[in-house]
Amino acid sequence: MKEIRDYTRWSKRVAFGTLVVMLLLLAAATIVEKWLGREVVMERVYGAWWFVATWGLLVASAFSYIFRRSLHRRGRAAFVFHVALGVILAGALITFLSAERGYLHLRQGETLASYAPEGGGSERPLPFEVKLVLFDIEYHPGTSDPADFISFLRVDGEMCRVSMNAIHSRQGYCLCQFSHDPDEMGSTLLVNHDPWGIGVTHAGYLLLAFAMGWLSWLRAGWRWILRVLFPLAGVWIYIACLDPVTPVLRSPMLAAHVSVIVISYALLLFIAVTGVVALARRRWRDRLYRLNVRLLYPALFLLAAGIFTGAAWANISWGRYWGWDAKETWALITLLLYALPLHGASLPAFRDPVKFHLFCACALLAVAMTFFGVTYFLGGLHAYV
Repeated sequence: MKEIRDYTRWSKRVAFGTLVVMLLLLAAATIVEKWLGREVVMERVYGAWWFVATWGLLVASAFSYIFRRSLHRRGRAAFVFHVALGVILAGALITFLSAERGYLHLRQGETLASYAPEGGGSERPLPFEVKLVLFDIEYHPGTSDPADFISFLRVDGEMCRVSMNAIHSRQGYCLCQFSHDPDEMGSTLLVNHDPWGIGVTHAGYLLLAFAMGWLSWLRAGWRWILRVLFPLAGVWIYIACLDPVTPVLRSPMLAAHVSVIVISYALLLFIAVTGVVALARRRWRDRLYRLNVRLLYPALFLLAAGIFTGAAWANISWGRYWGWDAKETWALITLLLYALPLHGASLPAFRDPVKFHLFCACALLAVAMTFFGVTYFLGGLHAYV
């Protein structure tokens, strides 16, 4: 029995220790990327074997600890939630090992049946021919601001249209609009071939949505769910009525992605502010602790929903659901960081109202970094200002 307890304690330390290491590693990688460039970080960090192995260690130790604590019997909703995360990471591993990406540059009237792989190397064949019939730029009425970039293609004799938020799929290959020639007579398409990884990852998203709904019902209750849904609907309607200038933002996914993120950040801000009040006012401490623990579930789940709707949108716009862009990475850091206080049964420090509120107040810095810091200091695909 003592050996079992020792192994359980060891697996817990490895799981949470690896999670903390991953948080520090991800934050450091975004800063290194700013100074050394994206290619260096993609090759030496995100694409390195030891980075994948670290994720593998995290998953293995986490599930070892989960089974040792019999969470699959005593907390089925939480178990399904962790299984969903494992499925998503399995999909990411399949994509890492098997996906093919590259670029297809076409001049108007040109036909090709091969593409240049990402990272260099010899041309790889496509199972069909692609001809650029016409490249066109749509502008906002009365302005010179581009509204969309469109490539009109003939793929195996069939006409199709590829634009910023409309890809063309054929025989497991996705063609996405990437860039165009300065004279507007040529277009570069991103080619993505990931027949297995995307399917597994999206299955993980669906399982995660089910688990988050189940857990929200158990931990927060239907009254709190309704209280969150009303402002969420209001923000969604407001964003849906906007007319973004940036072409890639002109998508129905914008409202779904941004609205859940905004409400999530608002809840995390509320938790941090009331946490500071709880630290200052001893008599309110326990009451605010119970409130904020309950609110942390919808806040974290909405953040997760925002990340994964963003991933689905990225797959439509950029031909991949995750690319380790700085904004994506810091959103993931924020998600993992705020996941720690929800493990009060395993981490006794978070059962202390003082330590819980102090942590949540400090963790708001990660939200600020994700929302403002990336745009103004790190840049990337999400820096639209």
